[in-house]
Amino acid sequence: MNFGIESEIVEFKESTGEKHEALESIAAIINKHGYGTLYFGVKDNGDAKGQIITDSTIKDLTDSIFRDIEPRIIPTIEHLDIGDKSILKVTFSGTQVPYSAFGKLLIRVGTQNRKMSRDELIRLVKEFNYSLDWEDKCNHEISEINDEDLLHFYEEAVGCGRLSMNKYDKYALLSTLGLCKHDKVLNAGYALFGRNGPISLKVASFATDEKITFIDLKEIRGNIYCLITEAVDYISKNIHWRAEIGKQRRIEIPEIPVMAIREMIINAFAHANYQSDPQIEVNIHPGKITIFNPGAFPDNLTPNDFIEKDISSIKRNPLILSVLFRCKNVEQSGTGFKRMNQMCKENNIAWDYCNSAYGFYFIFLRNNVQANIQATNGKNDLSDNERIIYEKLKTNNKIQKFELSIAINKSEKTVQRVLVSLIQKGFVKRIGNNQYGYWEIIK
Repeated sequence: MNFGIESEIVEFKESTGEKHEALESIAAIINKHGYGTLYFGVKDNGDAKGQIITDSTIKDLTDSIFRDIEPRIIPTIEHLDIGDKSILKVTFSGTQVPYSAFGKLLIRVGTQNRKMSRDELIRLVKEFNYSLDWEDKCNHEISEINDEDLLHFYEEAVGCGRLSMNKYDKYALLSTLGLCKHDKVLNAGYALFGRNGPISLKVASFATDEKITFIDLKEIRGNIYCLITEAVDYISKNIHWRAEIGKQRRIEIPEIPVMAIREMIINAFAHANYQSDPQIEVNIHPGKITIFNPGAFPDNLTPNDFIEKDISSIKRNPLILSVLFRCKNVEQSGTGFKRMNQMCKENNIAWDYCNSAYGFYFIFLRNNVQANIQATNGKNDLSDNERIIYEKLKTNNKIQKFELSIAINKSEKTVQRVLVSLIQKGFVKRIGNNQYGYWEIIK
């Protein structure tokens, strides 16, 4: 019999003689996925090998799992007879991450177990702390809800057919939405409609693609329902629009579809980690627009997985998502990235993303970056890409190639060719090596 192949949640060991490595795999798998299965008596290729199994074999394994994995887990151990071969099947799970085996913190990558990085450890601890049902805690009075915002939501939800209530009643509406219990408002309700600025939004415009020289910077405090509109409006006012004359009227067209922007703004607010005092960020640069969500993207998934596969949304804040759905801010679960990608594709807009232990960055790349850079000091013999990169080097002489590639929306190989051209034309010179050097402006 063949048990298939090893994976991020399945491990094979030929015998309990490999118990030490097996326990490391159990801890690494739980840290990555929360559950898994391990077989003793199975070769690496999945073929059943079998091993001698006695009561003491199972007791010794049970004692070791209990003693050497922290926090403690309670696995299910089954003795399987496959023909004339005996196999031990161990199924396990845990939610008290991070788990260690023999004092080592490991994480599963493919079929290997590797030492956990500092950032991975921070993320696991943050996610565990956040998973303590933050939305459902009753910490606020009904008087802390903004009546005007809640009434406006009611009108929107009824108007689009996603709420059936003949008459507006504050308490009845909060109860229907599942946002209050025993005359107390849940954290989710306060974040959505609170009157005292429960959530922070930082918006900024920068002179370059580095967060160095800002043109505009401000913090806005409010509730999720209002801040979604604030964030979308800020971007809409700070991007370029072109006019097209239709048959009957003038049509204003944004450089990036506003609905695509709105999808990513909603995604940031809906999936943020609200355990502490989070801050959603919107940053506008000449070559890009970034939206920061203080809630890391699932490690084993990317935005492309939600675009290319039929994957349901992983709901960090299911109550907040369900309320936003009522007023048509959110459509079918897990389809936001698909809609955003389709709109960007139709308008020739590129996008990118970056996940870190502290949150998720979504990036719209601006096609009209060249319009924001003017020829400098009469240097008309430079190409558009050369002028852009030249300006970047003047602003930040330690800028990285990948940042330059974002600025001109080209590959790093193209950036290298442009840099060589600037050197040959005598505009810049490289001082030091690639890792610790910098660019000197000659002209």
